[in-house]
Amino acid sequence: MILSLLEQQRIPGRIEGEYLQGGVGELQAMGLVRVLVSEADYADARKIINEWESIQPASDSSKPETRPSRGLMIFVIGAVAGAWIMYWILKWRH
Repeated sequence: MILSLLEQQRIPGRIEGEYLQGGVGELQAMGLVRVLVSEADYADARKIINEWESIQPASDSSKPETRPSRGLMIFVIGAVAGAWIMYWILKWRH
């Protein structure tokens, strides 16, 4: 997206590392993908990117607390209840 934005302003560039995202877990997770422009175009490119970043909505860092899903809770309760029932059935059989 950034490269397309720069190319619209007639600043040629290239993307480096775009196919490395598949290696996350085995590679460092940050800084894999970079947009490269010539040194002569760097100042103009940086200005365009800064302007683009300034109009982006702020990220919402206040995420709600995560709770286990209802399905997981039902599964755990069912597993415990099933284990308890099997214990009592096998206890009374012998």
